[in-house]
Amino acid sequence: MKHKLFIAWFLMLFLVSCNSPGELISPNDISKLSVNGTGYASAVPDVVDINLGVDTIDEDPVEAVSQNTTRMNEVMALLNELGIPAKDIQTTGYSMWVEDVWDQENQLTGEKRYHVINQVNVRLRDIKQIGKLIEEATNVGVTNVSAITFGVADTTDLEKKALDNAIANANQKAEWIASNMNASIGVVIDVVEGGTYSPAVPYYGEKGGIGGGEGTPISQGKFSITTQVQVIYELIP
Repeated sequence: MKHKLFIAWFLMLFLVSCNSPGELISPNDISKLSVNGTGYASAVPDVVDINLGVDTIDEDPVEAVSQNTTRMNEVMALLNELGIPAKDIQTTGYSMWVEDVWDQENQLTGEKRYHVINQVNVRLRDIKQIGKLIEEATNVGVTNVSAITFGVADTTDLEKKALDNAIANANQKAEWIASNMNASIGVVIDVVEGGTYSPAVPYYGEKGGIGGGEGTPISQGKFSITTQVQVIYELIP
């Protein structure tokens, strides 16, 4: 009996001591403020990617392939003349498909046409060459030019700058919210990086672009990066 009374007395003393002033408060009891921050950073593009395609058509599949090979070899020779290294040239697609031929009365004639399509992606590190490349590539047999996008080869510094701006944006929001609640922010409890993305900078074809009067006029615009963070602060009443 005395043993049970001693245990009950000890538990009561323990509970009182846990709630006495000056003890640490459980993290779950801390008032928190969660804020999302967004940061941007931009720079002038220093690389451009472009997709060049050669599409040949013939009633003889062997001839369609042969014509396509000849034209694509000319395209590759042009890229070599422009000083584009092999590492910056990548085949993105090669396919053949058959087209049934219909007459004017919408009836099948029994004839077929064979399409052979070969596409390569080219990265230019001298973006001033883009206009010249487009013009000369079409002269040697390129039938499709697409997916022209500008970018930055090394985005490390841009990503850091965008992240700094995102954290600063979160701090500003937190301070503003806290001040309107007659409170203040304390230590940072947690930070979650929400990811970085960079929308492609497309070809606009504006006059006065980097074509500079030589070749097809192109405007490179700006390359931007966006970063988001979630920051959780201690909220002090």
